[in-house]
Amino acid sequence: MYLLLGDLQDSCCLRVRNELEARNCPALIVSNPLVHPWRFAWRLNNEESDSQLGWGEEPPVSNDQIAGVLVRSSGWIDPLDWEPADLAYMQAETLAALLAWLWSLPCPVVNRYPSVVWYRPQCPLLSWQPLLQRCGLLIPETVVTNVEHEARAFGRTGAEGGIGGTVYGPISGAVRYLISSEEEWTGLASLQQVSPVCLAVPHGKTQLVCVVGERVIWDDEPSPDALLLAPALRRFAAAAGLAFVELALAPTDGGMCVVIVEPHPRMEHFSPASQQEMVEEIVGLLTTEASGRRECISRISQRSLL
Repeated sequence: MYLLLGDLQDSCCLRVRNELEARNCPALIVSNPLVHPWRFAWRLNNEESDSQLGWGEEPPVSNDQIAGVLVRSSGWIDPLDWEPADLAYMQAETLAALLAWLWSLPCPVVNRYPSVVWYRPQCPLLSWQPLLQRCGLLIPETVVTNVEHEARAFGRTGAEGGIGGTVYGPISGAVRYLISSEEEWTGLASLQQVSPVCLAVPHGKTQLVCVVGERVIWDDEPSPDALLLAPALRRFAAAAGLAFVELALAPTDGGMCVVIVEPHPRMEHFSPASQQEMVEEIVGLLTTEASGRRECISRISQRSLL
């Protein structure tokens, strides 16, 4: 049995389920295995970890019967009839238990998120910068400041390179604004009186790319500069512990840079052909590793019988 942890309407889960079932591999989309109507039991100690997952009248599935898991969400609890404080507590407890359970499973898990991403799914680009740099990838030159004249000077640096203004984006969000007119600079200065602002040099047209395992899948024909970054993209995905990650590249005066890292890829951002490649690669990650593990177990069993 393959478990697809995500929304019942998630297009990625639906397409992966269809592909698995076309290969005679039973698959089940589960929004949150730790809440009703699912029945979940997990026993663990220093020597072993054993869990069971049941639903309806079906017999429970043990952890060694789960062939693979695709993680598309961190679980969801219906807020209806919950007090806000109780809901927050139960959500935190569920998040912790689900993350620990996913790491305890012996089967292939795509994506088995590290805790820093699990608890903060919308990590700002700046937080990825050290790892990106170690893997040979750059982000646009950036400054964080509450000093008005430093922000203005940074904006002039971009103008000298041929692209006027600067890009303002809240560190905690994905929205970006081009600052170029005097009115916009005045508004930015007002923000700086309250808090530092994050500014980046402007960039050109973005190029979407998705890394699935060792496969780099482009949304359309990549530019020569973008194509050269394929090995670095693979290194980043491996170092980040993400078997399925979406990024956006864009040209700047400093070269081709990463402008978006999305650890929860949206297939809708890509062309139908690219989406199909992703589905096939995800299914390959789930079934190839699971098949290899079953063959290994079979060989061990045969030797035991001999």
